[in-house]
Amino acid sequence: MKKAPYSQSIDIDEGIKTYLPLVKRIAFHIGSRLPPNVEVDDLIQEGLTGLLDALKRYEPQPGLEFEAYARTRIRGAIYDACRKNDVLPRNQRDELDTIEKTTLRLQQKLGRNPSDLEIASAASLSINEYYEIIGQMVHLMPIDDLSDDLLPSESNGYDPLQSAATSQFVEQMALILKTLPENEKMIMALHYQEDLSYREIAQVLNLTAGRISQLHTQAIIRIRAKLNKPLNTRG
Repeated sequence: MKKAPYSQSIDIDEGIKTYLPLVKRIAFHIGSRLPPNVEVDDLIQEGLTGLLDALKRYEPQPGLEFEAYARTRIRGAIYDACRKNDVLPRNQRDELDTIEKTTLRLQQKLGRNPSDLEIASAASLSINEYYEIIGQMVHLMPIDDLSDDLLPSESNGYDPLQSAATSQFVEQMALILKTLPENEKMIMALHYQEDLSYREIAQVLNLTAGRISQLHTQAIIRIRAKLNKPLNTRG
């Protein structure tokens, strides 16, 4: 996609025209993980709200290109709408919390990423029960429910503290991604950087789309567990 040069004076109409395909691509990717009753057109509308917000708020900063900023705002707007519509029921949130805490505890105890079987055993689940739970969480949001102090704040103007927080968050995410098992790391790269769907990734890795969905969810759980861990913990 051709990137439009942006200054402090942004042409809103041109920006929407240029980045509408990005909104649609993100909406379709998120929609592929949501229940069938969720309309992709509704997600696109929410994504456009995020894009418009990005066009109004963005100010050029070192290391923060507009498209990267817009992706965050577009996804955030769609995720917010999903949360308001209770896409993730309370019982699934409780199960997610248990698995996240178990994953983090094992990461700290073992000094490595625990296997699916180890997580299931420590959570008093059979491996089939574990896969059933994460299989129901295909619509899990990557940064859903994170503490506010872990996310970069929003501002209408350039703020050195905000810029530092954003850089620290990006660096933290990059370090966490490097610690993922190779297959999960590959899936995250193909899905979020190369914009491939689960079905397309399945063809690349010679796995089923269902298994790709499971691995993606497991990667998100590992990331969430590390981002939500108390500041005084190690590992």
